[in-house]
Amino acid sequence: MMSNCNHKKQLRQKGFALITFVLVLLLAGTAVMFSLLDGNQVKVAQDKKTALALSEAKNALIGFAARSGVAVGAARPGDLPCPDNYPSGHVNEGTSGSVFATTCNGNAIGRLPWKTLGIADLRDANGDRLWYAVSNNFKNNPRVYPLNSDTLGTISLRDSAGQLLNDGASGSGLVAVIFSPGVPIVRQDEVPQVRENANFNNPIHYLDIALGEDNQNFINGNVDGFISGIVKDVNGNVVLNDKVIAITQREIMTPVEKRVAAAVSNALLDHYCQPDAANYATKNCTGNIGNQFYPRPAVFSDTSCFGALSVLTCPSSIAENRGRIAVTLDAGAWNATSILRGTAVNNWFQRNGWREQTYYSVDVACVSPAVNCGGGLGLSLTLNNALNNPLSRVIVTMSGSSQIGQLRGTNPDKQNVLNYLEDENAVPLDDVFTRAAAGVAFNDYSVNIPQ
Repeated sequence: MMSNCNHKKQLRQKGFALITFVLVLLLAGTAVMFSLLDGNQVKVAQDKKTALALSEAKNALIGFAARSGVAVGAARPGDLPCPDNYPSGHVNEGTSGSVFATTCNGNAIGRLPWKTLGIADLRDANGDRLWYAVSNNFKNNPRVYPLNSDTLGTISLRDSAGQLLNDGASGSGLVAVIFSPGVPIVRQDEVPQVRENANFNNPIHYLDIALGEDNQNFINGNVDGFISGIVKDVNGNVVLNDKVIAITQREIMTPVEKRVAAAVSNALLDHYCQPDAANYATKNCTGNIGNQFYPRPAVFSDTSCFGALSVLTCPSSIAENRGRIAVTLDAGAWNATSILRGTAVNNWFQRNGWREQTYYSVDVACVSPAVNCGGGLGLSLTLNNALNNPLSRVIVTMSGSSQIGQLRGTNPDKQNVLNYLEDENAVPLDDVFTRAAAGVAFNDYSVNIPQ
């Protein structure tokens, strides 16, 4: 009897031990699970911090390009700064340039110039400052001319599988790229990344190499560009952890074209009112002074208006109210402070070929002081989807980058309005223009001076 009791007792003890063992396993598994969850949460937070830093840097660069200059002698719209190549701790660290020069080399790469951009010292999740490379066509020192809607980016980018996303050699190149360098690794060329002050400006200690593409070295206008991670080798080891955010040509030019359109409409208002008497916000004069009319445009097909060098003719036409911005006007030349003159010296509008990219329309009631443009009578020029009154004294239309099928390489190409405008804007004889078009390739941008 006692033996049977002892046996039952032993069974109970084994049962308790088994339950205890199972509980221990459950607790251990739960601990591992929560550990993995915590690790994932940390990674998510780190990725978010890096993504926010890259996004803020991108927005700052686009804003810089759009703000760059609307006056004679000012920096041109579309300019991007050179990278920062100052040593760590230098008084100019965070600004564009280096201890050797303020200019960029032909393949400009370095740190993001956060002070020049007017933003905070952005860091990725690893605590590193961001890296930055800029297209040769968009850098502000030395400048390559012209820079306008048809200027192409020259930087190539591949995805983590090595596929070419943007080709800097064939028209789809990027304007700029920004990097988060990630944690230091041993590169595939067996260079260990050592991030100390002596290596602060050496990209090999921050940027990686994979699939034959080396991020610390690129060539403008070539398929040799950059690659974005994460990339792993056949054993699952990370060989490239650079995270890249790209800036395309359209992302830069969309706000730049708006900036140029506003500058042109303001210059036309200066002509109407006279300089210092124009209210750009209300699109009216501060007093009843000035010419009180707008100049007629040049004929769109007039070849004397073409080019980015000085244009000395490009006359206005007494028979036209649509075309390009004229240089020799029916009221005389533009004043010395206007961006719309034909001289290229210190004039970003002319020197960068924006006259070719700008379509100018003026209502027939506004081309002579003898008619009542100021009173808003008899206006028939219309801008659909205008942000203000669609009936307009003036409409300025930026053509945007050339679309598929639009050719602008030769004078005959440039004489054809269909190579610049789309949809309703390409049929200007009815004096009706639009800011938007559905179902067609459309990138025109228009502003108006309303009645």
